[in-house]
Amino acid sequence: MSLIKAIRDSYFFNMLIWIKDLASNSFLFSIRKFNRDNTFRVNKEYTSWIDSSLIYKILMSLEGNIRRLESLLYDSIANSRILTIINSRLLNRINKPKIRSNNPLLNNSYVYNWLAKAVEATTMKDILLILTVLYIFVDTFIRKVSILSAVSPIWDELLLIILYIYIIFKRIASKGNIRYNYTPMGLPAALFILAGIIHVMIIAPELSIAIEGYRAVFQQVFWYFALTQLIRNTEDSKKVINLMIGMGLFLGLHATYQYVAKVPMLGNWVDVSENVRTRAYSIVGSPNILGSLFVLLIPLAVSMFFTNKDKRLKSFYLISGLFMLLGLFFTMSRGAWLAFGFSVFIFIIMINPKFILHFTVLGIGLLLLGGSMSQRLLYILTPTYLSKSATDGRLYRWKVGFELWKENKAFGVGLGRFGGAVAINNNLAPFYMDNYYLKTMTEMGLFGIFAMAFVILCFIISTVKIIRFQEDFDKELVVLGLFVGGIGVLVQNFVENIFEVPAMIIYFWTLIALIATYIPQKGQFIKGEGGALK
Repeated sequence: MSLIKAIRDSYFFNMLIWIKDLASNSFLFSIRKFNRDNTFRVNKEYTSWIDSSLIYKILMSLEGNIRRLESLLYDSIANSRILTIINSRLLNRINKPKIRSNNPLLNNSYVYNWLAKAVEATTMKDILLILTVLYIFVDTFIRKVSILSAVSPIWDELLLIILYIYIIFKRIASKGNIRYNYTPMGLPAALFILAGIIHVMIIAPELSIAIEGYRAVFQQVFWYFALTQLIRNTEDSKKVINLMIGMGLFLGLHATYQYVAKVPMLGNWVDVSENVRTRAYSIVGSPNILGSLFVLLIPLAVSMFFTNKDKRLKSFYLISGLFMLLGLFFTMSRGAWLAFGFSVFIFIIMINPKFILHFTVLGIGLLLLGGSMSQRLLYILTPTYLSKSATDGRLYRWKVGFELWKENKAFGVGLGRFGGAVAINNNLAPFYMDNYYLKTMTEMGLFGIFAMAFVILCFIISTVKIIRFQEDFDKELVVLGLFVGGIGVLVQNFVENIFEVPAMIIYFWTLIALIATYIPQKGQFIKGEGGALK
């Protein structure tokens, strides 16, 4: 009890409580607003800058004209062959025979019948979402099959183009009756894309490399705008969430198998002085990226487990969460472990800060008694690690990048010129930065890092508002799971180049698109003055 009392009375613990209280009552995060006499009043209805922004109002006005144009286009091709194809083959559903078997054992199987119904009900929209969510699997399959390897560098771009074509055709076929789905993160994402274009116009020593660097950073943001038009409600959102958790279950099982079977590592992923026999990497090919996927998905599986009433689904979420947790451990990724710990901390502080004490004790216990986990974490505090890291490791890379940034503080050295895959492929840098934010600052200067910080801050503020205005605690918990998963990935970017992998950026923006489906509707009121989360 003396340890618990010491933690409770510590400066650090009380500082965390103070920060939480400060955020809860701040102008940005609070659901309260000032009256003219400087007293607080409760703003009971959810609002965002969509409701008050002049830019959004202009865009909505333009969108009305676009819908009228779509109606005219529909009328002009109403009897054409093109619309027949759109309606009968692309937009409604794929024509296929009923998936049924003559085998009575299969017909009585729950799993078989569930799969049969799922296949029969699959639409073009579902197929596009499945290909997007299972990006890791599709990418691996295309790269492994020799006949498809030729399109492996561009398949995701082709899929993105098909997504937009589908959305346009769907809107025309509706005779302009489908409204654009405006979301709070739409404007920040668009401004971020615009910031990248401006930067290329200012700093581009070699235009081809600058464009390649731009694509590596900004191209995946365009997935967000497509996904928000396809995933419009919580029912669609739950389907995507289940698919993502199913992907996580497979990766967790495969990672566990790799560790148990002592599958050889693909590279020099541990220090020679460390006693680590193997690191799981699954089909992803990198323990750190695999760990980041688990960081993203585990909180979501936990939230779905607690909010779902179906026993079969609860078992699915529980098993998935446990195997992903095992997979996270077997990656031996210190960055992923620390990011996951931070995301759990955020989860706890938003649910009930009183549990921080228990979390702290558990964290200290794992750090001291966690076997290979504690050894690997504590190793980074040893003089041996610090010396090697400062010589040719992470600390050395950070120093090189920081020194380079100091020579180009405002706009950096240019996109694609240092610390990432584009720079390495063009022989402009000898290593990855292992800090995505420092890599961004080195390439784009203060201009770029402030643009990225703006997007991240908008993500945090808009999501916290969505959480705090939820009337249904189950929905609140799901959004919280999505939120802390995203925060975990953002934190891991401090020690890894997680967003150098296109799949991770796409999954991150998919997560933001899912959060947008839980925006409280007009007329939905919160419970009490401070919302459900205290």
